Amino acid sequence: MIAESLGAALFSFVSMLAIGRVIGPQDAGTGTVAIAAFLLLDVFGATLFSDAVVQLPGLRRRHGESAATASALAGCVLGLLLAGAGPVLAAGSGAPQVAWLALALAPLMPLSAVCGTAAGLLLRRQRYRILALRLLLGQPLALGTGLLLGLAGCGPWAMIGAQAVATLVTFILLATGGGVPLRPRLHRGALRELWPVAGPQVAGVALLAGRYRIFLLLLGLMVPQAVLALSHFAFRLLDAASSVVWHATGRLALPRLCAAQADRAALAEIYGEIAQLQAVIGLPLALGLALVGPDLTHVLLGPAWAGTGDAVRVASMAAIAGFLYGDQVSLFVALGRTRVNFWIACAMLLLPVAALLLLRPQTPVGAALAWSVPGVLLAPVIGWTVLHHLQRGPGWLLRRIAPALLASLAMALIVAVVQAALTAPLLRLAGAVLAGGAGYAVVLWLALGRRLPAALVQVRLPRPA
Repeated sequence: MIAESLGAALFSFVSMLAIGRVIGPQDAGTGTVAIAAFLLLDVFGATLFSDAVVQLPGLRRRHGESAATASALAGCVLGLLLAGAGPVLAAGSGAPQVAWLALALAPLMPLSAVCGTAAGLLLRRQRYRILALRLLLGQPLALGTGLLLGLAGCGPWAMIGAQAVATLVTFILLATGGGVPLRPRLHRGALRELWPVAGPQVAGVALLAGRYRIFLLLLGLMVPQAVLALSHFAFRLLDAASSVVWHATGRLALPRLCAAQADRAALAEIYGEIAQLQAVIGLPLALGLALVGPDLTHVLLGPAWAGTGDAVRVASMAAIAGFLYGDQVSLFVALGRTRVNFWIACAMLLLPVAALLLLRPQTPVGAALAWSVPGVLLAPVIGWTVLHHLQRGPGWLLRRIAPALLASLAMALIVAVVQAALTAPLLRLAGAVLAGGAGYAVVLWLALGRRLPAALVQVRLPRPA
């Protein structure tokens, strides 16, 4: 999971950086509109049954085959919606090419939807190597394709080509690795048994994952495409780091929490361990980006992307709050309370959109403020909801994340000293990363009592059927 998460974040960021520099902000903004629409709709197909097939006790073949078939049918419908939405997006963004880009992405929808269910079945069986290989192999191939198309002068089509290769490689690997049930089947009873978890969860995950796509599409209707690209790259830089945390801890948390769903004491203990691990990884990444964001974007992106660094700083500071209360999504899936995830996702979608419509930002920093502030306001509410269901107090959670908080404070002090002593952006960036990272590691090791976080200690869980 660490290899998959780091590989996915690295190649995602490198692909964005490399292809963006080749095709430029204008074409990157055009491609972003089409990709955002694809990813927004894809969430509904790819997450339809992915968590339900992990959570359901006594899963049988009919459940997997029915879930995969239903996902494929949903993907076909979503593909038609994307193709039909292309002309509307083209007119709204002022870029006629968007209609053809959306049409080219539409056939990928059914394949991606089936891959979502297949990934859930593999996660239930704890076949982590295949799950990691789909990204460790698919992302480099997608990057190579995007760069070749970009260098050939294909403009935004470079981004479409990269997405197509990533989806096709994932489908081929999961199909040959036994994750995709190849027999079409729709068993109504099986779908009814999956739906109490799948229904609210797919709605919640779709809103949670799709909220940025909706935000990006609305932002694209308010600002020039160059400003959209600057804002998007700022958010993607943060996402490349935070996705490592959410992806890795989520993959560890969901099977463990589902296996302990009948024992509330064990469930709470596992959740506390995952919350500690999430803080240990997430806090230094978010805080680190906030501290070095301007220098990082100056070194990596160049003068054409000026203004992105301040947006990175604002968004990263706000992201810190999201790493203080653990993986509530996996917790409520394990408890069968996916309606809670749905209502949290509704709030996390509506508040940033409301802030965007109210503030109507015209700069990347303004967009970062509209995106980030609602999440900070929701963090205490989510934390209280988690503790209420675990029947634990705030002190219980604080004791588990305290080592990460202490080490992060030490890191911030060290970085401040380094930045005050150096002036050149590259030297300041390198010094801050090396000295801050080393200081964080030392203080964390001591704060944890010279041992690994509890969630990384080997555990043996029963493999569900």
